[in-house]
Formats: sequence, structure tokens, C-alpha cells
Amino acid sequence: MIQLSRFKKVNENCLIDNHNQSYKSFENIETKEGTLIGCHQSQNNNLTWFAYRKSRHEIRIEVRDEKNLQSSYLDFEYNFLDSEVTFNNFSDNIIIVSLTAGQDGSQDFCLEFSNHELSMRHKFPRNLAYVFTIDDDNSLLVNFYTTEFYKISNHGFQIKSSQQFPVFENDELSNVWKINNSYGVFSTSEERWFVFHLETLELIDEMVLDICQRVSSGVDMLLQTGNQLIFRCYHYNNGTKEVEYMSVEKCQLESIIEKQTRRV
Repeated sequence: MIQLSRFKKVNENCLIDNHNQSYKSFENIETKEGTLIGCHQSQNNNLTWFAYRKSRHEIRIEVRDEKNLQSSYLDFEYNFLDSEVTFNNFSDNIIIVSLTAGQDGSQDFCLEFSNHELSMRHKFPRNLAYVFTIDDDNSLLVNFYTTEFYKISNHGFQIKSSQQFPVFENDELSNVWKINNSYGVFSTSEERWFVFHLETLELIDEMVLDICQRVSSGVDMLLQTGNQLIFRCYHYNNGTKEVEYMSVEKCQLESIIEKQTRRV
């Protein structure tokens, strides 16, 4: 068992970071390209990506440089009647576009902007969602509907290994986070937390959070800074959900895992 303690309360205002995030205030604006449903900046802020819904079955992804001197777009035939779009940086000019429509499924694309042209580098199998880059050679993808984890090559997108953890027999996957190049953390819909190896996709142990011990309370989200893990805790007070953020040093988790690995 991995037990984290010595949490400190975090000011919510310190968590605001607009870099590389979708601009929600721009969503659902009617333009000549269609309805704007998402916007995202590249790692170096020199490219801006836009997602438009042209019709019920067509999505447009457009990229522009910082001076609006170069732009290019691709239109996709899309079978979902409605969807949310998210962007993940793969590199500065390569991006992962994720289209998700709840229980109807999801579809991810890898797009590249090179030589003034936007092209599709890879179309992932349906419902296989890109989560994060592990290192220069590998990335993690997850099927949230079947709770299967996949390690793939960043170069040819071939699947190297896969894993389905037994903890999901009576539970569902909620979210997955990268802690460093060695291990990640995932949570379940029952708000249980686990640590796993990124190299082997093997489970290390369940993680117990020594916070939010009140009745009708829980921990439903993990945020990160360079050296801290920040957990979103909640509890209900007279029917009202109250939220606070608690942090713990990332080195504490790393130290516990190293000691546990040596014992094994």
C-alpha cells in the first residue's frame, strides 16, 4: 500500500494556467468556417489550432501561425452527431486531436503541420485515446470503455504492449496521469487510486490519500506542478458541494515507490 500524507492546502488561484488549454470562452461562436468548438496553442505558442463544426457530420481542424501568415485545414467526415474536442501536443508542429461523444465513443487523430500544409499523420483505432507521451520513443493510449492500456511507438504508432488491470472487474477507469518517465497514476470511478509502471504497464500498488476523511467526501482529480501533486478534494455541507485543493511533494511518492520496489 502506498500512503501519502503531510498535505498542505493550496490557494485555488495558483492553479490557473491558460497555457496549452482550450479557450472555453471562444467555443460555439459562429464563423464562416463553421461553429468554433475549440482552440489551442502549441508548446512554443507559435501555432494556434482551431476546431470547427461545419455540420452534424463534418469537423474542420485549422492551424495558423502566430502572425496569421500561414494557415491550413483538414475536414473530417465524422459519424458522431455531437462531440467535444481536445488537443494534446505531440511536438510543436504535431498535435493529437481527440473527438469524444460520451457513450457513443471517441476518435483520435495525429495531425502534422509541415511545409505550410496540414496533413493526417495517423488515425488511431476508434475509442483508443491518446493520454500522454511517456518519453521520446513511446506514448500511452487508453481505451476508457474497455479499461485497456496500450504503450505505442511515437514513430510508427505500432502497439508495443497492452495491459488490463484486474482492479476494473467491478469498477471503471476515471482518469490517468503521468508523474514522471517511470510511472503513472490512475483513478477509478469509485475514487480509488493506483500507481503503475510506464515501462512495463504493471501495477505497483494502490495509493491511499490521507485527506478528506469527513463523511460524504472524496478526491476526484489530480493536478500537477513541477514538484507537487495537487489533489482536488470535496465534501458536502448541507447539500452543497465544497471543494478545496491539497498538495503533497512529488518526491514523497517517488521515495515510497523506490523503497517498495527495492523490497520486491
